[in-house]
Amino acid sequence: MKFKGSVRFFIITGCIFLLVYMVAAVRPLGSELQLIPCWTISVTEHVPVPDAPPLPAETALIPFKLGQNMGYFTPDGTVAVLESFPFKAAISPVYRAAYGPDAVNIPFYTPDRLEPAAVIGGSGFPFFDEERIFLFMPGGASLAQYDASGAKKWQFEGYVPIVAFASSAAGCAAGYADGTVIVFDADGTVKQTFVPGGSDYPIILGVDITESGTQIACVSGIDRQRFVLTQEKDGISKIVFHTYLNGNMRSPALVRFNKAGSTVFYACTDGLGIVDCATFKNKIIALPGTILAVEETQIPGVVCVLAKEKSTYSVYIVEQFGNLIGHFSFTADYAFIDTDADSLYVGRNDTISRIRLERK
Repeated sequence: MKFKGSVRFFIITGCIFLLVYMVAAVRPLGSELQLIPCWTISVTEHVPVPDAPPLPAETALIPFKLGQNMGYFTPDGTVAVLESFPFKAAISPVYRAAYGPDAVNIPFYTPDRLEPAAVIGGSGFPFFDEERIFLFMPGGASLAQYDASGAKKWQFEGYVPIVAFASSAAGCAAGYADGTVIVFDADGTVKQTFVPGGSDYPIILGVDITESGTQIACVSGIDRQRFVLTQEKDGISKIVFHTYLNGNMRSPALVRFNKAGSTVFYACTDGLGIVDCATFKNKIIALPGTILAVEETQIPGVVCVLAKEKSTYSVYIVEQFGNLIGHFSFTADYAFIDTDADSLYVGRNDTISRIRLERK
């Protein structure tokens, strides 16, 4: 009797599992994200032809910097601008400039011109963020912003080295070696100064500012290290979320808001932290190596992450507050990632590859 009862039990259980399977089989399970290779080019072999006709004005130009080469390429794999530089260079979608160790009166260029657009009339190291032009002055404690004609818009004199910096259309934020964050309006007026504190050794390892200028995020301090998020409400900024982090990063830490300002990403010793700026939900995805870049895609909630561990670079596809969708790795001396529309661009040594992202 006991044997017959067991058989009856297994038959009934098997039927239940079969029914569940059949229901699941006909139910849509959601689309999968596919990475479709499109092309790979060598930037050194695709040398721009000097007398080639100019590209149409509406052509998208994507900046790149690989080793001692920089320039712009198009989504179809054409290298439109290629320039080698002996020391250092700064580049954005709007401007580029090469400079030496004693840079002064630095000429800068737009992608479509071989002649300088203007000259930054000062000494220091330039930084371009979209159309915004900044100059970090000798000593590293002072900065200035310039306009498209090379004229100085404003200047701020500091006494402690700037070790983290970010800008947006609304202004910029500078993180200092003494653990201070200073936030500037677009006209250079100091809007906010705060010290996150909470650590034995104060320092700002990474900072970012939203396009609206109403949110600032940073990774600060050593022993104990923490992530801090501030928000401005009714003209007053205050810390709305913070969390202590495991371990101590002692090198620059990536901090990056998404374009909407609804999510902020930060690097930590455990991997990649993600914070919802409305609910303050915080999640850390374990990723090995140093986080170098986080780039949004046009697929809602999906970002691409570049990390480096020794000579190995890894590109991770991450769903916000979800799982790690996938990743691939390669060995290189230097690399970058960028995204545009449905494309992921991966730079590796002297090559650039386009990968199309598609849900199917």
